[in-house]
Amino acid sequence: MEFHSVAVTGLGIVCSGGRNPKEFWVRLLSGLSAITPIQDPAYAVFDSAYAGQIPDEWLIDQLSGADLELDRDSRMGLVAAQQAIAHGALDPGGTDGERFGVVLGRCVAARKTRNPRGEWNYRPMHASLDLIAQRIGALGPRILVSTACAAGGNAVGLARDKIVTGEADVMLAGGLDPLLFDVTAGFNGLQALSPGPTRPYSRSDGLSLGEGAAFLLLESEEHALRRGAVILAEVAGYGLSADAHHPTAPDPTGRGGASAVRRALGEAGLEPGDVDYVCGHGTGTPANDAMERKVMRTVFGERAPQVPISSVKSFVGHTLGASGAIEALAGVLALGEDMVPPTAGFDQADIDAADLDFVPNLPRPAPVDVVVSNNYAFGGNNVSVVLRKPRGGGRAVRPPRPAVITGLGPVSALGVGVPQWRAALAEGRSGIAPVTAFDTSWHPAGAGAQAPSLDGRSYAPRNVWRHMNNLSRLSTAATRLAWEDAGLALRRSDLDEVGLVFATAGGSTEAVQGFDRSVAKDPRHTSVLDFSSVVLNATGGAVCQALGLRGETTTICHGGVSASLALDCALELIAAGKAEVVVVLAADGFNEPMYRALAAGGVLSATGSARPYDRGRDGMVPGAAAVAVVVESAEHCDARGGVPYARVLSTAHARRGPAGEAAAVERSLAAAVDRADREPGLAVGIADGRSQDAAEAEALAACLPDALVTAPAALTGDCQAASGVMNLAVAALAVREGVVPPVNGLAEPEIGARTRYVTSPGSTADVAAAVALTGAIGSVRGAVVLGGPA
Repeated sequence: MEFHSVAVTGLGIVCSGGRNPKEFWVRLLSGLSAITPIQDPAYAVFDSAYAGQIPDEWLIDQLSGADLELDRDSRMGLVAAQQAIAHGALDPGGTDGERFGVVLGRCVAARKTRNPRGEWNYRPMHASLDLIAQRIGALGPRILVSTACAAGGNAVGLARDKIVTGEADVMLAGGLDPLLFDVTAGFNGLQALSPGPTRPYSRSDGLSLGEGAAFLLLESEEHALRRGAVILAEVAGYGLSADAHHPTAPDPTGRGGASAVRRALGEAGLEPGDVDYVCGHGTGTPANDAMERKVMRTVFGERAPQVPISSVKSFVGHTLGASGAIEALAGVLALGEDMVPPTAGFDQADIDAADLDFVPNLPRPAPVDVVVSNNYAFGGNNVSVVLRKPRGGGRAVRPPRPAVITGLGPVSALGVGVPQWRAALAEGRSGIAPVTAFDTSWHPAGAGAQAPSLDGRSYAPRNVWRHMNNLSRLSTAATRLAWEDAGLALRRSDLDEVGLVFATAGGSTEAVQGFDRSVAKDPRHTSVLDFSSVVLNATGGAVCQALGLRGETTTICHGGVSASLALDCALELIAAGKAEVVVVLAADGFNEPMYRALAAGGVLSATGSARPYDRGRDGMVPGAAAVAVVVESAEHCDARGGVPYARVLSTAHARRGPAGEAAAVERSLAAAVDRADREPGLAVGIADGRSQDAAEAEALAACLPDALVTAPAALTGDCQAASGVMNLAVAALAVREGVVPPVNGLAEPEIGARTRYVTSPGSTADVAAAVALTGAIGSVRGAVVLGGPA
């Protein structure tokens, strides 16, 4: 496999510090904070009335036509994205759209957003990403990563992976988050807000929130040189880690943060002594600032006081999902100007007391060849990105590293663990039943597929379990079950290298509902426990804490396609030699507000039965589940004597374009089958009884007319991202054991009458290869081909 060097060729930003990269850099060098009193009087109830705010005219002046009517999130993101493309002199029309992608980092995107007319809109987490990609003509890889305050830096790393592995030539990588009242209420409840503009590394009396969007235009060095682009920097490496410590507080030892830096430097082929500047996380809270000091001393040792570290947040506030991208952008500018930006807010007493070089108040000319940008987040997610001056790295060739699935951990309405789940699949036993968790008497059917209650003694320490919400409990159980099913017996020290990629469409609905209620009741005294779980990566962080996993970890939040995107991340970690074992976990649930929204949208089945592919289907039934699979390098599995379920032969994704949903499904299927070089005998679909089932049926009839077809949602309901990993598990079980669940309720197929739908319980088949489908309707469709171990 060829690995390509990754160049930065364009920058775009809008934040309180400036409406473009030039203004932003001037503000940083001025030493003057752009954190000001909040204009909205509603925020006066909080302990702090300061934030980094973007004037509306900065967005209005850079947009036109229908774009002016977009919600604030999308306007911010589109401004920064278009700037980066223009700065990089990239002609999207002259670029292969299928090899031009976008990775966006977000923290807690608004579940409802207001447009300039004051109208509220409800939408999925990835809505702004889809809009930006469509506007700029990017039809290649598209991923929404949500690792809270580490998301922007994480996005740069994941985009780099797509270029390194040759999947894309050009990627736009960045983050965005607006200033939100509810988020401010949450931080106020944590008593984390500074009474004035934040003063990281000096006063450290709290953070100031901000808003912003930033993008870096990344290209393979070869592509950049071929089109004559100016290369600003190289993304030389990145590292991820998990603290496995606490939902909101960083590990005070700095262990996780230091691991991320070392992993990033290792991938870049650099040593700590090569680093000229650290762009710190620098939130201004006592715990974070103290932890960063530990990271600096752990990584740089005696040299730590001589390594400059500064905080961009001292100028623009904490922009959450955008912060990592903003700080990486600042690092690129520092490389280009040979200038170290300062930390604002120091007085003479702070300067005299400083134990590290925080570059107080004024910029410093200095040779800057290598920059490390660090971000640390709720849930214990850490990311470090290494940037360096262009050096002409070319390509490297590494041998392929095949991966296998060795363990399954299903927790759903069908049962807990493989034996119960396998029996339900073989019998065609549905988990759909009347909902008991809340009142559904107003609905004709009131049906759902609820996950079971669990006894925590089998899955996690009691003191950890009792503080978990239900989604985290389901996920911890699923991960441990998959681990045990794989027969893994690793020492505690080995867990430091085990990765976790979490996939979810919406995170904990329980936490969101609880936090929303607390804000409505009294925004000054919100539920701290619920707020810590509102971030989408909280569940993955809880699993890491419960099981002691400290390897590379991230969270993908892209609707129902999150599962296969998460598997891609796991495969890339294994291919790069960053991990031998990665758990791919997905979990989602439903609550009363979601149930009512589905009914209002006309997609909820009035008969209470999901009937995928059937002409008489009348809608979907929601489900709740957590499903984990253990993915290992084949070499690691062989060395320990493991018995795999299946080998991962290929993955593929396709974005919906003008040709519609069926074309996207067909493109992802065709690409996955072509890469696998083996035609699957079984297709595990995501059809769930909605109108979009027809698109999937059309694609299956066109691409795999001879394959058996099943759809587990007929038994489990639509479990969103968890349905994707459920499909992977069903495909893996079919490959190893031949068990194929039926499509319950399928009496009259709407399309593909000759398609070999499985309709009888107890069906078995000799399946040499199977394809599992995933999808975020209207956005991205995915396909994964599994085959028998080589």
